[in-house]
This record gives sequence, structure tokens and C-alpha cells, in this order.
Amino acid sequence: MLIMKRTTVILSIIFLLGNDFSSWGQQEKFISKYPEVQEQEKTEIIFDKKVKDNFPVLNDLENVEVREWFAAQDSLAEKYFSDNPIMKAYLKRFTELQDIQKERISLIKVNEQGNYFYLKYNDSTKIDKLFYKQDLSAAEVELLDPAAIPEQVGDITYLSPSFDGKKIAVGFKVNEEDFDSQVIILDIENTKILKDKINHINPDFGGIEWLPDSSGFIYLYFPVVDRSSPGYKKDSYSVIHFLGQDPEERNRIFGNNENVSIPADYYPKVKIGSSIDDYLIGYSATSNDYYDGYIASMEGILNRKPVWKPFFKANDKVFFTEGEVRNNEFIFRQGTDQGNRIAKVEIKDPHFNNVTVLAEGTQDNPITRLEVTKDNIYFSRSKFGVEVSVFSLNRNEELKELETPFKAGFLSFFGASITENSIGVELDGWTSDYTRYLINDRGVFQEEGLKKNADYPGFDKLVSEQIMISSHDGIEVPLSLVYHKDLEMDVEKEVFMYVYGAYGESLSPFFYPIFLDWALQGGILAFPHVRGGGEKGKDWHIQGMKNLKYNSWKDLIACTEELIDRGFTREGLISLYTVSAGGIAAGMAVNERPDLYASFIAEVPRLHPFGLEAASTTSSTSYLEYGSVRDSLEIQGLINMDPYLNIRPHQSYPAILVMPSYNDDRIPLWDSGKYIAKIQKINGGENPILMDIDFVSGHGTSNAYDETVELYSKIFSFAKSNMKY
Repeated sequence: MLIMKRTTVILSIIFLLGNDFSSWGQQEKFISKYPEVQEQEKTEIIFDKKVKDNFPVLNDLENVEVREWFAAQDSLAEKYFSDNPIMKAYLKRFTELQDIQKERISLIKVNEQGNYFYLKYNDSTKIDKLFYKQDLSAAEVELLDPAAIPEQVGDITYLSPSFDGKKIAVGFKVNEEDFDSQVIILDIENTKILKDKINHINPDFGGIEWLPDSSGFIYLYFPVVDRSSPGYKKDSYSVIHFLGQDPEERNRIFGNNENVSIPADYYPKVKIGSSIDDYLIGYSATSNDYYDGYIASMEGILNRKPVWKPFFKANDKVFFTEGEVRNNEFIFRQGTDQGNRIAKVEIKDPHFNNVTVLAEGTQDNPITRLEVTKDNIYFSRSKFGVEVSVFSLNRNEELKELETPFKAGFLSFFGASITENSIGVELDGWTSDYTRYLINDRGVFQEEGLKKNADYPGFDKLVSEQIMISSHDGIEVPLSLVYHKDLEMDVEKEVFMYVYGAYGESLSPFFYPIFLDWALQGGILAFPHVRGGGEKGKDWHIQGMKNLKYNSWKDLIACTEELIDRGFTREGLISLYTVSAGGIAAGMAVNERPDLYASFIAEVPRLHPFGLEAASTTSSTSYLEYGSVRDSLEIQGLINMDPYLNIRPHQSYPAILVMPSYNDDRIPLWDSGKYIAKIQKINGGENPILMDIDFVSGHGTSNAYDETVELYSKIFSFAKSNMKY
């Protein structure tokens, strides 16, 4: 899911933010002299395209004056929030409410043995401890308290139990570098930490893949983790490690060599699905949906003499690592223009252009997930990205739709293995809380019960609907709305709009009380499902990529205009929020129609994609999504989609809050810095233009509950403060 559910908060007391505060932004004009930075115009000419950069000095993050400028920007933002009464009210409110969720369980992992491993937040120590249950009915056992590890710093961020349940890999972020996390191995039977400590690993890109016999594991190793180095994140390779072996040996098992061709900025990672796998599949992973795949026998892997053979190509459209070898068949999800399908091929003679089709989706209701058990295949479909359905296929290929406990908008599977038939699902919705279920042999959902849901008084009064909006070219764009069922629609309703639209990721429904409170108090939550996402299948993604990226922000503008035209709200009462890659669609919509939005809030955003692709130290496959400066056709689309390059002088921009992370491994700090510097320089209005920097977290924000409260207090207070009445 695109929003990180760092904590669960119940918002059930009287609303603390009354109308007395709603116009604070207008009553107290934001008057401040912005920190100055030297403007040095630099012009590049690439394929006859002239690109002008006004603030190239900000690329030099080692420059003392540049560092001081960023620090001054952050101080200015902090002062703004410290003086804001709405911010103070949100902080008080959220701090009081965060403890109402009694059990804070996260990172739940279930292995083939049915063992449960999970984190539970400890209120007294303010940290997550690792717990274990042999099965759901067994007593809970505390396995690890991070505070008891003398040399360890940071929270637990990753878990991976072995197939036999005797060991578990535990990951920590031990310093500022996301790509230098540390993974330790805990011996569960003897409750001791082994000497096998793995560094130069980022589990988000390639985690611990346990060997079938649990004697060791394979992980993705990054030789260079210094962000200032040209080799940063490049030339990674998969390493096989046997327990007890010196971690510094790093025996390469899969990566670029004479038999396998993997570009330096791709990620050669592997997947091991079960304790009986006879084959290992290696992937040339990128930011794209489809990878090149290779296959080797598990026997060769364990003997450290793998013979890798080409298995499938990216143009065979095998989704990510969504495939399992069961007996002599490879069962996988395959992309199609008509909404994807479930298919299979023979391992010994695979023909991906002539597959056996088991199930097919449609453009409006594509197949989105797949899991394989001993005797069944489970998959889900998602109608317009917000209404999921679940299906099973048995050994006789008999298809059955399963009845979900409630109308869910998001689904993910867990605990599946080809060694047995148990499987679980996580369900979520705009107004239905995240709940975990087990599916029994009859296809009936039974609540798992490990994670208890809190009672949210008043939230049962919230409703959601999806309407279709005609975009600039007549294409219908889904727009999800959440509001109080008794809400009387009029033009004075405040709207909080969240958009993404990139990488084929659907903006799927999520139950998050901090967001839902906006609707509980009389506002409207709006979620435009713009092109670039995956709500209407792969083609929906393609129509928002590269030279077609303009569809993303044109769709967003159309959705915003329609809310106004239908009388739901008006200009000046719409706050636009986004994260990460959503910064392109949102930033360009603000450039083209700044009059539509009261405020623009962007968390770890991408606002200067041209700059990243042109940077000499870049190590990313984002060019597969946006386009490359090395392509004479794609470069124009890259320039056109760049919010920084397309800032329009002398027009009045809405209030802007950009929230980058200093240690972001994907989007450098100068991306947001240059955007803010340019708008502060040319903005013709009096609205605040702020950059609030997280100097601790990376691309994903912190899991700490107090930090989460502060983050969202800033976001919602900024939105509330800058509504125009």
C-alpha cells in the first residue's frame, strides 16, 4: 500500500480543531524572509533540447553554505509549525489517542510450520519487541528485545523466519544509510544471536531467502553504499551464506557474469518459495513490472556450482516475482492488455508465447495477485483498484469465487507454500479496518485473531463511493470519495485529495483513522485513480508513463474540476497531498492550475525527474518509468513532466509544504531543494512555501509512533491552516 500504516489511531473524542482555528492561515499572514541561495543559471543542450537549471549549486550537498541553506529552510518550517495553534491542537489530540489501540502488532510472518513471528510495541520502553507463537493456539514467547543488544541501534525493520522455524533473520537500520542495514540471525531454540551478521543489504530490494533445508540463505549484496560514490547501489549480486560461515566471504551465486547478463543498475535477486523447491529462479529486477528470469537446479546452488539458464524475458510479461514452481510446472501471473491472466508452462520445455491459460481478467477488473499452495491456486481481481474479489483453482482447474467477509478494497495473501494448503489473506477498505483471515478447505474465511481491532466510535457513519470522471481526452477516470453519510454537499466543504499515479501501483483503499477523521469532521477525502497507476490494468499504467505522463496530471486536474462543478467544494478549499513518485503528477497539476488548490503537500517527493536522470551518480531504473535523457524521443517527455523545470514565473502558487528526507536513497535532497528555491524566488503570492526536512529517515518514514503523530499533525494542520474562506 502506498501509505505506510505506521500506527493506528482512534479519533473518537470531540473535535479539537473548531472554526476558531480554520482561518489561522489568513488571519496571520506568513511573513518571512526566505533563506537565500545563489542563483546560477546553467543551460544544458541534449538532442537539441535546451534545459535551464537555475540552482545547480544545490546539487553539491557537501558544500557548507548549501548545507546551511537546507538547515535554514528546515528551521523556517519548524518555526511555522511551532507558532501554529492548529498544529498544537493536532499534536495534543493525536498524542492522547494513539494509545487507544491496545495491541500494536506488526511485521507478522508465518512459515511453513505454521509458526508465527511478529513485533509488538512496548508502551513502557517505546520500542517493538520480537515475539513468537508455535501456532495460533500456543502461548506467546518473547524472543528479542532490541534494547538488550548492546551494540545495536535502531528499530527492527525486517523479519524472515527459516522454513523449519528454528532460526529467524532480524533486520535493523543501524545508521543513516538505507543500503547498509544489518541483519542478524537469532537461534530460536537456544535464544541466542549467532555470529552471522550481514551488512551492505537493503531488505526492501532483496531480503533473506532461506535455503530449503534452512542451512543458510541467499541475499542481495551491495558493494558500494556510499551515496557520494558513482558506484552507489550498482553492480549488486546475490550471495549464498551458510550458517557459521564468515559473512565477509560473500560467495557470489547470481549476478552479472559470462552466462548471465544483468546491467549494473539492475538488481540480480532470487526467490525461494518452499522447503521442497528443486529449482531456483533468479531475476534481473528493475522498477518495471516485468523482469528477465533465469533458472538453476537447487542441487547446483547448494553445491555452489549453479548452471543458470535463461528462463523468460521481460517481454514475456511475467509479473515481478509472482510465480511458483509446483511439481514440473511454473505457475505465474502474466500481463495482458485485457487485464492479465494466470498461466502455466512446463519447466523442462517452457514456451511463454504458448502458455496454458488458467484464468483471465478484464481491463476494468484485472487480476492483481497470485499465490500457489499444494493443491490450489489463489488469485484476486480488483475492479477499478477499489473492489477486490478472490478466486481459487483446484488441481482439476475448477474455478470458484470465494465470498469475502466484507466488501474489501485491498487484499494481500500470506502464509502460502506448495508444501501444504493453508493460506491467509489481509483485507482492508476505505471504511473497513484491516483484518487478517485464514481460508479453510471449503474456501470459507475465518478471522485469524492474532491482531485485535479497536472500536472506532463514529466511523461506522462514514461511507465511500466511486464516481467516473471524464478526463481531457474523454477517458473515464475513477475517483473515490469518503465522507460522512449525513453530509450535506455544498461548495464550502473542505477536501483533502491524495494522488499517486506511477509504477502501475493502484491507490488501493486503506483504513487509517488519521485520514478518516477528516471525513468524520465534515470534510471530504478524495482519491483520484489517475493514469500511471494500475487501477484499470497494465494499459492504465502505460498511458501514464514517459511521453504520455501528461495524462496523469490532466486526469488529476479533471477530477479536481469535477468536484467543483458538481458543487462538492470550490477553489481554495482543496488540499492536494502526495508521496514519492506522485510528486510529478501533483506538481505538474499545481503548475498548470495553481488556482484549484489551497495547498500542496508532498512527502519524499520526486519533483525534478530530469535532474535525477541526468545526474552522473544516479543509480536507479526509474528511466524505465519516466524516460531517459539518452533517448532522443523520451527526453522531451521527461522535460515536460518535470515540476521544477516547468514552474511558471509571476503566478500565485498555493501554500506549499515539501517534506524530503536527508537520507533518501532514491530521491536526493536537492530534488526538493531546487523546487522550493525556485518557487520561493518567483512566487507572486503570499502563501507559505516551506521545506520541512527529515534528517533521520530514508525514503520510508519512521515507524516510531511519536514521529508518526508529528508527521501527520504537520500535514493536516498545514492543509487546514491554508483553506481560503
